[in-house]
Amino acid sequence: MTQRNSDEPFIGITIEALLRPCEICPIRTQWGHGYVWEWSAVAEDARSSRSFDLFFDCLEDARKHGYEPHFLDREEVSVVPVSAAA
Repeated sequence: MTQRNSDEPFIGITIEALLRPCEICPIRTQWGHGYVWEWSAVAEDARSSRSFDLFFDCLEDARKHGYEPHFLDREEVSVVPVSAAA
């Protein structure tokens, strides 16, 4: 991989700019005490075709479809508490 010369102007195109943004959200399950994950596009009407038990499986599916979540764009980060199984 060639390194960019710092004297050359940077045109501002990054790999993130080529991928379409999406959001990954936890969805509370109707049964049990857990959550599943789904992704949906920010600017388009595209979404995951199914729910995923694991966050990273959902992330992989979003990326496979050409979407990239932008985790650091948000100022607010919410934490979902995990309780012991009943």
